[in-house]
Amino acid sequence: MPVISFASPKGGAGKTTAAILLASELARKGAGVTLIDCDPRQWCVKWAEGGKAPAALRVLAKVDEDKIIDVIEAEAAQSPFVIVDLEGTNSQL
Repeated sequence: MPVISFASPKGGAGKTTAAILLASELARKGAGVTLIDCDPRQWCVKWAEGGKAPAALRVLAKVDEDKIIDVIEAEAAQSPFVIVDLEGTNSQL
């Protein structure tokens, strides 16, 4: 299944906004979507906790560098779309 990553070393580039928009629109159209929030500030999680996430959207948090590949592979086996929002710093993710 497709895995779409939003990555840039620059913070404030719009990665989280783009990830949330894509994930929520796919979910609103009926597709199962997993959104993996790798930003330590957890903006995707905060958005979802605000009650705005569609039912078909699952948001995962606190995925670190050591587990990211395993988590993506596991979610891709279960979900038609996996979207990864990476932090806007120079990290291994």
